[in-house]
Amino acid sequence: MSNYPFERAPRIYPAGSLLVVKAYGVIRHYGLATGYGTVIHASRRFGKVEETDMAAFAQGNIITLVPYAHTLSGAEIVARARLKKGQRYNVIINNCEHFITWVLEGKGRSPQLGPLDGRRLSRD
Repeated sequence: MSNYPFERAPRIYPAGSLLVVKAYGVIRHYGLATGYGTVIHASRRFGKVEETDMAAFAQGNIITLVPYAHTLSGAEIVARARLKKGQRYNVIINNCEHFITWVLEGKGRSPQLGPLDGRRLSRD
């Protein structure tokens, strides 16, 4: 078995690609591909923003690429995401959607939480 995530990954997504897996049939878990077979995501399982291999991100679920347009390059998106590595996970104020929207838009929001989003009224 290889020590390099890109040699173990079933598919290599370009840097900055937005990925999602469905958990429990309805909850969506988001992450950003690094281009090296790893994903940066805010994980309840790890309790923080972490860079993991694809298998740890997917946890047996199907990974889907989410198309989006952005002015930043993939490398810039990955660099912004890495700034948050180690930040504590909290389902109400710092979940995977808060993390992704902060990286892409500069404001952490979680549309899945709706009115329960603890950061919805904050200015970040």
